Amino acid sequence: MTEPRLPPAKTRALSLGLFVFVAIFAAIVWSLLRPYGSVYFFPVHFLVGLGLPFLCYALGANRAAFLAGLGLTAVVLVLFNLWGDQVGGIGPRVFDWAHAVAGMLGMLLAYGVFRLSTRVRQRHAR
Repeated sequence: MTEPRLPPAKTRALSLGLFVFVAIFAAIVWSLLRPYGSVYFFPVHFLVGLGLPFLCYALGANRAAFLAGLGLTAVVLVLFNLWGDQVGGIGPRVFDWAHAVAGMLGMLLAYGVFRLSTRVRQRHAR
C-alpha cells in the first residue's frame, strides 16, 4: 500500500499560504520596529528567512525549487544586511551578526518545516 502524496496544486496552495502568512506577520513586525531603528530588525530577518523559500516552493512545487528558494533567500538576506540602510533603512548600516544569525535560523526552520511536510506520512515496512 502506497501512501498518498499531496498533488502539486495543493502543495503550491499550502506553500503560498504559508508565505503570505509569514510575509504579513513580517510586515507588521517591521512596521512596529521601524521607529526604533534597524538595530532591532533581527525578527524581520528571521521571518524573511522562514517565509521566502516557500514562495519559490510554491512556484515549482518540488525539492529543487525549495533549495533554489533557500539560495535566493540567503542572497536577499546578505543584500539586506549590506545595503539595506541605503534602501529606506530596511537594514543596519554595518553588517550585523544578530541579523545574519536570525536569518540563518529562519532558513533552518524553513528547511525543517519542508522536511517535516515532505515526510509526514512515512511508508511502513511490510
